[in-house]
Amino acid sequence: MSSNKFNVFLAVIALTILVPANSEAQALIGVRAQGLAGAFVGVADDASAVYWNPAGLATGAFVSFVLDYGEHDLGPEGGPASAGGAEHQTGGIVAISAPPVGIAYYRMTTFGAGPRETVVMGVPGREEVRRSVHALTTSTVGVALLQSVGQYLVVGGTLKLVRGGAAEGSSTAILAAEALDDAAGLVRERHTTGDVDLSAMSALGHLRLGVVARNLTTPSFALDAGGEAAVELARQVRLGGGWGSGWPGNSRVVVAVDADVTRRVAPGGERRDLAAGTETWWLGQRLGIRGGIRRSTLGEARVVVAAGVSGAIRPGMLVEGHVARGQHDERSWSVGLRFGF
Repeated sequence: MSSNKFNVFLAVIALTILVPANSEAQALIGVRAQGLAGAFVGVADDASAVYWNPAGLATGAFVSFVLDYGEHDLGPEGGPASAGGAEHQTGGIVAISAPPVGIAYYRMTTFGAGPRETVVMGVPGREEVRRSVHALTTSTVGVALLQSVGQYLVVGGTLKLVRGGAAEGSSTAILAAEALDDAAGLVRERHTTGDVDLSAMSALGHLRLGVVARNLTTPSFALDAGGEAAVELARQVRLGGGWGSGWPGNSRVVVAVDADVTRRVAPGGERRDLAAGTETWWLGQRLGIRGGIRRSTLGEARVVVAAGVSGAIRPGMLVEGHVARGQHDERSWSVGLRFGF
């Protein structure tokens, strides 16, 4: 890579690293990405790259289509231990790409419940159980555009319209699962705002290096009618690298590593993830098996292990799924359909 191209790549990285962090839930987007435990920024070569790394579309299929849905839970499912907090998240994406353009619609919903607290009422000796609850829903339409910078570097961006709503309140539910139901019933006033993601991908033979910065305008959504309190989507910066035995082209073996640059607020405390995964293809690219692991480099590790599979219905058309389990009863699953040629 020439010095000018390398300087452009470093400039994109520097621009994103200077972005401060706020809070947002971990996105449940992309069955394949989740099967790799989120190690996908340096791999992103299907239509879900509109979210994961727009610049990655340049190294993918001529046409790609992705449709998937998943759920993520953190915290106990029930019983005495449900005195603690919990979170339930759903997410899905419909995306199509034909480089240099990709278009996606994805929706994320998060319901959260705090730990059980005992509140003393006005009458002496009277107590009541309460939990804080919150809800956030965002629906995003994104259009990704790419630009080559020489032979080895591509920069990309996703222009987004985000419609979202947030609310908070309290619940008298004893169990966390019941409190999450109360969170789902919160009224959320929705409004629409614009946003942008920026990314870069450098492909050097069997190696790919990527960087993505999401939510650069930090969209916010009011928690009350007066707008005095709001939930702000985080600026997220993530670096990723991938190695493929057959890149450029179809690769039978892929190894990927991702690392968050920014931190985010999660129910178990702040975290900054390091993820690694591998993917192998068999039977002439008709069966794909993948797995991965991620952990936080801040505070407690909170390890999550993921596994996924892809099976061909016909050439170029795959049904996919993933499951994951982790500490603090963290669990997730997703299913989807992917098509490319």
